[in-house]
Amino acid sequence: MWRRGERLYALLVFLVVVLEGVALGGLVLAFSGRLLGLWDYPAAQRILFQALLLTGVALAFLSAYILLYHAYTQARELQDRRDYEAWLSRFTRALFAEESLPPPPWPRPALEALLALREMLKGELSQRLADWLRRADPPWDRVLRGRFAFRPARLEALEALAQARLPETLDLILTYLDHPDPVLRLAAARAGARVAREEGVLSFAQALLQAALPRGALLEALLLLEEQIGPAASLLLEAGGVEERWAALEAIGRLKFQGLAEAASAFLEHPDPELKAAAMRALLRLGHSPKGFEEVLLAALKDEREFLRVHAARLLALLRNDLARRALWQALRDPSFYVRRAAAEGLRLLDPGLLAQAARKHPDPYGRAMAEQVLREAA
Repeated sequence: MWRRGERLYALLVFLVVVLEGVALGGLVLAFSGRLLGLWDYPAAQRILFQALLLTGVALAFLSAYILLYHAYTQARELQDRRDYEAWLSRFTRALFAEESLPPPPWPRPALEALLALREMLKGELSQRLADWLRRADPPWDRVLRGRFAFRPARLEALEALAQARLPETLDLILTYLDHPDPVLRLAAARAGARVAREEGVLSFAQALLQAALPRGALLEALLLLEEQIGPAASLLLEAGGVEERWAALEAIGRLKFQGLAEAASAFLEHPDPELKAAAMRALLRLGHSPKGFEEVLLAALKDEREFLRVHAARLLALLRNDLARRALWQALRDPSFYVRRAAAEGLRLLDPGLLAQAARKHPDPYGRAMAEQVLREAA
């Protein structure tokens, strides 16, 4: 990602490399001609001197630019920081002491101060800050609508809109979920999740279905919705592909959204093992007992894939019945260390007495050892 001034630096480096190539090419031609007797020694010596002079001038310009660039940016950052703190104090006094503000347009540090306050404050004060942002007429929407803005400027504008959280900017943000640049699509997903409210959440979810984002980016966007995840997760579970459904199940569990526990339970019978595992993790985090899916969990406990057996052993403990006790007792025989551990931890939550009995009498020596270890850790 480019910073201000680095494009000029890249151009200068390119010119220096070109001049060095010209100088080296001249030297090769001069001394080749000297070896072949085409040029005399003074001519070759003159070309060598010119090449060294050209190299020295180019390096001097490059070094001078680097020093001046660092000096300028350090002074500019210091001044911007002072302006930012001054505007932050001015806006704070206007919020709490009802002091008047100068009319917009306001400089860049003022907009950054407004965004920082918008992030920190809630309720009526936050709405006043939103009104000030609208009055300021910031350039972010114009940057996103423009054709010639570079990627850094667009990313900066999307981040600013995410911090501003102005509902009227959602439609503009959603247009970038269809952008060919995956970096801009990811930034738009983050911004849209923070801006979307009420009816906008469903529009955001519909745009996510077309965005072709990886599952990690989808999960991040859904987590940013927080308590508003319901409509978005429901739509992704119903109409999404494997990636969208996986992200929705993970988000439901991590945010502990109980309203979609039954919808997540339905995926315990899904043929895709990743979705089945995601549903198990979601139900375990929700603490939702998977009643009616006992046969599915027992089948998963015997699956050849280790991660499914681990999740099934953990989820069985929520049934709190004799079937779960017998299944977890049998799971202590599993060849996988992680399955045995999940079974022992499930027995500790379900029936500590049965776990103590397993530590003494279980026929599998590895199962006995695991039961003993979990009991020691619990003690």
